[in-house]
Amino acid sequence: MSEEDTYLRAKLTEINGNIERLTDMLNRMIDVIGKITEVQEATSDLSIRVSDNSKKLDTIIARIKSAPVGGAASAPTVTSLEDKGAISSSAAVLENLDDELREGIIASDLAGKIAESANSLEEKGVGGSVIVKMSRWVRILKTYGRVDTISPTDLTKLRTDIRAWQKELASGR
Repeated sequence: MSEEDTYLRAKLTEINGNIERLTDMLNRMIDVIGKITEVQEATSDLSIRVSDNSKKLDTIIARIKSAPVGGAASAPTVTSLEDKGAISSSAAVLENLDDELREGIIASDLAGKIAESANSLEEKGVGGSVIVKMSRWVRILKTYGRVDTISPTDLTKLRTDIRAWQKELASGR
């Protein structure tokens, strides 16, 4: 074997090693792309489910709103000072909840506070759509990670909803 043959053989071996490394890298890239595709499909499926559940909740809320006044889910009628006091204390629960909203609040903490407020209002005799809407927000906030902060747009929407809930309770006065 001549020196040229040895040199060519060494270069071919080096090229072969580089081709094997490139092949391994391409196989890893294909695996990563496959995982990304799986995640995108799962996200798409989850998005569809969330949309369907939102539609179902809107339908339920519409049914509750259209329920007859004498039904079990209707707002309590105010006939005495005691009833007015109960509504005032219910409004105070919502005001406390509104005061606790702030930028950077952890979603799981706020979900717990809304659930507590809903239970408190339910114990005070408030029923119907306010409790359903509060439960909906608890479910929305549980979609966040355990230690994620709430997005500013969701925080704004929640504040708007709390004001609407306060108005709904005030209309019962």
